[in-house]
Amino acid sequence: MSLPSDSPAPESVGQYRLLGRLAVGGMAEVYRAVAPVAAGAARVVVMKRMLPRIASDASARAMFAEEARLGAHVRHPNVVQVLDFGEANAAPFLVLEYVQGVDLWRLMRWLTRTSRALTVSQAIFIGREMLAGLHAVHEASDDAGVRLGVVHRDVSPSNVLLSIHGEVKLGDLGIARARLREKFPGTAISERAKGKLGYLAPEQVRGAESDRRADIFSAGVVIAELLMGRPLFAGGSELAVLLAIRDSKVHPFLEFAAQLPAGLKELVVEALAQKPARRHATAELLASRLLPYQVEPPEVLRAALAQMVVEALEAGPAKLPMQLTPTRTVTDPSLVFAAFSDEPEASDGETPVNPEQLTQQLLEPITAPGGASYAVTTPSGSQFGPWSFAQIVQALSTGQVGPLDRVSLDGGPLRPLAELPELARHLPSSTMTTNGLLEDGGDLRLSGEILPLEGGGLVGALGRAALERMTVLMLCELGGVRKEVYIKDGVPAFVTSNLASELLGESLVTKGVLSRGELDMALAVMPRFEGRLGDTLSALGLVEPVVLFRHIGEQVREKLLDLFLWDGGSCTHYHGVAPPPSGFPLNIDAWEVLEEGLWRRIGQGLEAERVALLRTRTLAPASGPGLSAMRTSLPTRLKRLLSELERPRSLAELATQLRPSGEREQVLGDALLLLHLGAIRLAG
Repeated sequence: MSLPSDSPAPESVGQYRLLGRLAVGGMAEVYRAVAPVAAGAARVVVMKRMLPRIASDASARAMFAEEARLGAHVRHPNVVQVLDFGEANAAPFLVLEYVQGVDLWRLMRWLTRTSRALTVSQAIFIGREMLAGLHAVHEASDDAGVRLGVVHRDVSPSNVLLSIHGEVKLGDLGIARARLREKFPGTAISERAKGKLGYLAPEQVRGAESDRRADIFSAGVVIAELLMGRPLFAGGSELAVLLAIRDSKVHPFLEFAAQLPAGLKELVVEALAQKPARRHATAELLASRLLPYQVEPPEVLRAALAQMVVEALEAGPAKLPMQLTPTRTVTDPSLVFAAFSDEPEASDGETPVNPEQLTQQLLEPITAPGGASYAVTTPSGSQFGPWSFAQIVQALSTGQVGPLDRVSLDGGPLRPLAELPELARHLPSSTMTTNGLLEDGGDLRLSGEILPLEGGGLVGALGRAALERMTVLMLCELGGVRKEVYIKDGVPAFVTSNLASELLGESLVTKGVLSRGELDMALAVMPRFEGRLGDTLSALGLVEPVVLFRHIGEQVREKLLDLFLWDGGSCTHYHGVAPPPSGFPLNIDAWEVLEEGLWRRIGQGLEAERVALLRTRTLAPASGPGLSAMRTSLPTRLKRLLSELERPRSLAELATQLRPSGEREQVLGDALLLLHLGAIRLAG
């Protein structure tokens, strides 16, 4: 909304005459337009007109109308005003206030290019003005005074508009974009533009319910970046950014915060809390607490901001962060895509990067004749290949080849596979020596404990790991199937599998997220992204990063939950083994996954005998030297159940005491888990 354009666009829409296209979004074209006002003069406005291919979708039209309806109820000087809504030539349009200036994203880039920085007072001024607009959005009510409960869910620098008069306005009234995406799931809207992934809240990344506190987190990220002058959540890929957000890794700000006035760090960190309940309750509250750090008068700060906006506007659009050539390795694809939606019109003689051209550039060196190929020879003399990089990675993942095999690259001499870094990183940890183990001097150490998985042995193994806060690799084997479960400080962190059906690409194709052709294309260029399929899919735009992130998390979790249904095989422990750095960390609650896995066993009838005994026998606490320590480590709910067993009781008595009538089956699951852990016994 803040980008001037000289593009001719003589077309008229109703009373509005289009002057030039400003930008192209995922749903709509955005124009600068002129509308007559009551006195007969012209007023410059912004017109957002739905793209024809989107307008044919009834759910998208409803989304657009809902955006207009909600936006019309927000009236605040720090929010871009919705002026009109209508339809022309079967395409809905939205008319918005025009803000002459730049957005905050562009101002921050300009500051970086010119080696300038905001003062603390200037950064807080911009942040507080943004928060004032955000609070108005949250408090919006309808004509009857009923609060609408609007959550913006798209607070980011590209949606904070700065005028040449020093005004700060929260823009892109895709006010309810994420809310409407949930309401109309058939309409795709990208989160990629202008690096917006870095401003999602942890609950948005996980796909959990979110409210206004998600916006407060996003605003906290913006304020932290205004103070630091650089991104808070940065990484080598979009998935790395999402992982940093999910786990609230805000150490860049913590390291910088020593330069800030006393108390300011704590306010920003509170806004960036991983759990919503620990954040400021409202944007207004955060703004009020930041006021002491806005040490100059508002008029002085507004004038300084106006001057910077004018200079940034005169400087022209920001340059693209890097130039691509067909032979360049893209190590930070998020930087490439961040440039796409800045200024789509060419400027200063520079042609913007196009996603399709990027894909073609990446494909050319891989699919060209003479591309890398791998031939494998096993110790027994068997030969495989020639294989592409993607094919040999799959063979490594499924155990078809291993570290003792030798590899010829492009017809060269045979070398041990483990000596090739691009391949060795895909080797399962448990296959790193001739006997499948590393000796005591290596990374792995055999604990001497091999547990049978028959009868739900995994429940006890994972439970003990949680109680004792183990860091351990559990190698689970049944027939030819091998799964590696990495536990860090008692929490399941990562799971690998040698089943082809459980590889990421195959899973995405099975679920219809990808086509087979799209997967093949991604596999072809995967070496450009260090063999990481997830980063490849995200960078090529084949799967939206947030969708991909959630799918990977669910897939890894399902690999673990599937193990609960094994009623045979063994689990060998390797203590002190950290999860591989290339793995996707689960970051789940160990007791939640134990509960879910146990209920899956109950559903499959694998716990029928124990369940029958629990329902008919009296329960009592077990005895033993480790019981006291166990009690201190158990979750509160399980501790309470144990405390109710000061005298032997039946399951029915416990359920009546602990749970309302509609939730008493939960006591069965809790008692069953404690029985697996050896914390209770059957008394009679």
